Amino acid sequence: MITSMLRFSRPVCHRLPRVGIARPNLLVPAVNRVHNARSYATGRREEAPKVRYLFYTFIFSTFVLYLATTQINKKQPKKSFSEDEFRAYEEETGLKRRSRLIKNEDREKYTFYAVPFVHRQKFIDILGNRLGSRQVKVIDPEEVIKKEIDSEGHYSILLQEVQANKKSMPKGLVTALIQNEIRNYLNTRNGTFDTNFILCNYPQTTDEAIKFENEVSEIKKCIGLHYDILNELEKTKGPEGARLVNNVLGYYDAVKKTKIITYNHDELDEKMQDVVLELL
Repeated sequence: MITSMLRFSRPVCHRLPRVGIARPNLLVPAVNRVHNARSYATGRREEAPKVRYLFYTFIFSTFVLYLATTQINKKQPKKSFSEDEFRAYEEETGLKRRSRLIKNEDREKYTFYAVPFVHRQKFIDILGNRLGSRQVKVIDPEEVIKKEIDSEGHYSILLQEVQANKKSMPKGLVTALIQNEIRNYLNTRNGTFDTNFILCNYPQTTDEAIKFENEVSEIKKCIGLHYDILNELEKTKGPEGARLVNNVLGYYDAVKKTKIITYNHDELDEKMQDVVLELL
């Protein structure tokens, strides 16, 4: 019985309490690494918008600067054009290149002598006779104005108003009338021949002189009659008118085109022979 008890009895094992063994905490560095990675990623995410903002700001600033520079350049007048650029500029602005009534190739055929002030018609007659080797066309603004009014031309109403109110002639109007007179002459039979034009009492301002040379032709010679200028100019035109006429003489003298004729009252015909030879 004892034997069977021993056979069937199991040894009693006393469980010892488990003692915890200190292990290195492997999770802590991993957590730290995750935290650091998250912090780095967050930093990069926060930095990315800043970079994009700076980039977009740079692009916007560059665009604004470009627009401002373009507008400034457009306001500045161009000082030079290529032929294509000038053609495009004409189309854009409606500006057409001006051309003179007398072409460059016809300047020898048609010559112009200006006498800004003359008191005696006798001088014009003598000058016309001395230049008579070619056709001579005398143009007097007073006669041109009268013809324009009588014919009820384009400027007739304006001219009548100016005369009625004793106003000054609008700038450029006299030149426009003279230009029309010359154009009409060129369309006649006499206008097909070589012609000397004598402009009597014109131009009397530098503005008219410049307009004539820009739109009609160059003046070959501007003739100043010393006797008439000295004795009659201020009495006829007043101090301001005299100053303007003298400015015209000075304007042409600057380009060596003024010829002052000095003579006594009874020497005109004799003097003109030498003067005309010099003019020609």
